[in-house]
Amino acid sequence: MEWGGGGGRGPVIAAFAVAALVSLILTPWVGRLAVRCGAVDRPDERRTHRAPTPTWGGLAIFAGFWGGVLIFTWPLSLPVVALLAASIILVAVSVVDDWRGLPPLLRLGLHFGLAAALWLFGAVRIYGFEWPFGPGGAQYVHLGHWSLPLTVAWIVVIVNAINWLDGLDGLAGGVAAIAAATLAVLAARMGWRETAVMGASLGGAALGFLRYNVKPARIFMGDTGAMFLGLVLACMAAIGPLKVATSVTVLIPLLVLGVPIYDLFTTLTRRMLGRKAPHVADRQHVHHRLLGRGWSEDMVVLVLWVITGGLGLVAVLVLRWLGRI
Repeated sequence: MEWGGGGGRGPVIAAFAVAALVSLILTPWVGRLAVRCGAVDRPDERRTHRAPTPTWGGLAIFAGFWGGVLIFTWPLSLPVVALLAASIILVAVSVVDDWRGLPPLLRLGLHFGLAAALWLFGAVRIYGFEWPFGPGGAQYVHLGHWSLPLTVAWIVVIVNAINWLDGLDGLAGGVAAIAAATLAVLAARMGWRETAVMGASLGGAALGFLRYNVKPARIFMGDTGAMFLGLVLACMAAIGPLKVATSVTVLIPLLVLGVPIYDLFTTLTRRMLGRKAPHVADRQHVHHRLLGRGWSEDMVVLVLWVITGGLGLVAVLVLRWLGRI
């Protein structure tokens, strides 16, 4: 199952505007709701904020994204309906997690279950990729029975990579907005209207939220927002135009999401070398390490935003050089 196409920049731009406006309007309301319900993130030795801060900001991102998508991709295709159902379940559980806290293994099990369901319903499937360094040139590698485990692994990795990156004001939201904008550009250039609308909507929703999340943050997205952003980005990078792009080179989705992927794997490596449990929080993330070198929070966020933008530009240039866009 592929996510469909169709040209036209108007719906893409309009979806961005609608998503940004919905997120911008709803974020303060969600913050007040979080305070009344006690969904507040309190400072500790691992966090960098100094005052209790409401969470649940991801609800505004969720509403903004689906506001743009539902208006400009109607009637909905099966993959979009499947993603809607999966994201509702993920956000509902994450709201409880941000409020009361849930065991890490329970959350991880949910991620695996939702990813497997998306594959089984045909919404998100990575069938293969083109390896550019074969002995006779580029060779297409068909995954066969490996499609399910590798698709599930990809989704689970990106969901958690975005969540782990959410450690400084504006960092995860900005990285996600830039990555989503890159995917929207690639989709639009390839004529995949539905996926372009989704990328624009996600970028707009994240940008509207950032109005209240850049330092000093007045609200956090929480697991609710970070995992939702990761889910949508993972699905977009595995299907639609990047299903075509994946058949060109494995580098494109890795470039677009390079910063969160790098952070996840380097953090996991450091924890395993230190004989720590992979899910136990610490200050080994890339942003923590840069802070430890004396960088300011603003500089760390800005540099990681710029790197994400640079990697996205490289992805666009690679596809342009290959004649795919």
